[in-house]
Amino acid sequence: MRVVFTYDTEEAGLCIPALRVITRAHRRFDAPMTLFVVGELADGQEGPALKRILDETPDLHDVNSHTYRHSRLICKNPWSLPVPTPEFIFEETARGVASIRDRLDRPCRGFRPRSGAGCGFRGCPENLSALRAAGCEWSSAYLKSAFEDSLPGDLHGPFSYADDGYDDLLELPGHGWQDALVKDYGRGRQYAVRWPSPFAYPPRLVETPQEEFGVHRRTLDAAEEAGLPFCCFVFHPWTMIRRQDPEGDCIDLLLRVARDRGHEVSTLDAEARRCREQPALLWPAPPIPPQRTQGYDVARRFA
Repeated sequence: MRVVFTYDTEEAGLCIPALRVITRAHRRFDAPMTLFVVGELADGQEGPALKRILDETPDLHDVNSHTYRHSRLICKNPWSLPVPTPEFIFEETARGVASIRDRLDRPCRGFRPRSGAGCGFRGCPENLSALRAAGCEWSSAYLKSAFEDSLPGDLHGPFSYADDGYDDLLELPGHGWQDALVKDYGRGRQYAVRWPSPFAYPPRLVETPQEEFGVHRRTLDAAEEAGLPFCCFVFHPWTMIRRQDPEGDCIDLLLRVARDRGHEVSTLDAEARRCREQPALLWPAPPIPPQRTQGYDVARRFA
């Protein structure tokens, strides 16, 4: 099994200093990472500073799009109404990808929407069409459980969107708990639906790097037991590097345990290539969630 560290780079004024700390941690282990960058950040005042970080370690950072304005592009009735229009989805996708290519000079083969959803873009032809039009090869949108878009994220392997009519697009899911949802990072307590899963979730919000490491290590344990081709962590620079963990000790601990267990640290771009070269790594696509099917009655959730 391989291990992938992904970082959603989205908060102006907070992500660049944190990303420097994260980069130092990965450099110590010569371990690559995948960044998903919001287009507005790349286009803004911090864009040049971000590009300098990337240019200093060109082989360390795999850089892809996290939309243009950090907008929600998957409807999760009734939690994310109104439904984004096809025009808005196309614009957010195209502009976000173009910013990474034009401002950061990276190929941007992948895309991650804000928040993500259970089963990724299954049953979302507008999103998949926008990805194809933007020249993307894969998405990482399956970041929540298929059960009501809750956390922790499902232990699902990569799959093709062929069943949706897009056999040229792959889905590379994230797994386990997102770092922002297991701790108080200075903006008040965070909550998510907690549902029985193959691995334990914390009984309370974590307070130390060692406690957070314990949560993500359980994800690694469960991914090994499930036989996943890779375990993908979903992190954010501005919540990983915080007052309780200013030096990124949690990242250091996770990189160390991955290497101690003999796991190669990879990127999602590398995993997409591996899946195309070895189709046997792909899992069957999950069913389309019922709320994305025609005629679904949102009121049934509350009946």
